[in-house]
Amino acid sequence: MAGSSSLASPHSLQLPLLLLFLLVAAAIGSYDPKAFCSKTTDVASCLKVFPTLPDIVTKAQDNQELYKRLVRYCSFKTYEATSLAESMIATTTAADPKISAPFFPQWKRDEAMTTKTPPGKCLLSCNKTIGEVDAILTCGHTYMEDRPPIIHQNLTVLFHGGHPPSLCKSGCLDGSSSEGEVLLATKFNYIWSLLDLIEAVLPEYLSETGTATTTVPSPYVAAAAAPAP
Repeated sequence: MAGSSSLASPHSLQLPLLLLFLLVAAAIGSYDPKAFCSKTTDVASCLKVFPTLPDIVTKAQDNQELYKRLVRYCSFKTYEATSLAESMIATTTAADPKISAPFFPQWKRDEAMTTKTPPGKCLLSCNKTIGEVDAILTCGHTYMEDRPPIIHQNLTVLFHGGHPPSLCKSGCLDGSSSEGEVLLATKFNYIWSLLDLIEAVLPEYLSETGTATTTVPSPYVAAAAAPAP
């Protein structure tokens, strides 16, 4: 009786290798950044914002990539909003003044009265709040590698600390604001949703990187959430 060989044939090895390849491919392709929306404080807003994110964010392959790309994108959108707010303030306080002519035309040249339109309350609130959000993300310009635990603590307090929403978040879309203020408030609400998503991702990021959390929130947190006087 001929002895059977204990060596596996090349064909017998193909199936296990193919299955292993498929499992690895499935594991790589199973990462779903959108799933973090379920951990945000406003799931509906997150699901609305997520499709607008750039591919570099939505196609992140792990939590570290997702966090870093979200922060960069959020910082860029914050810069955009800051630039818009500053330009709006400049046009309201530094624009060519309006001329109010006296009743008598002959006085128009010598006794022209000038007035300036002050910036609205919503514009001032949004400008202030967006600046404070930028400060939360930059953490006083600390090193990039030192920021995640500080940002995590700040966002935890911001979203779970019981602070009332700022005027820019809650009161500038009620129809009483100017078109420019509504646009700025809309941009801020978009940034707010990004911050909410970052706050949901950060615990996983910190766990994977072994980064210790901090318990000292930035003073900008309460300011960013506080309503305008």
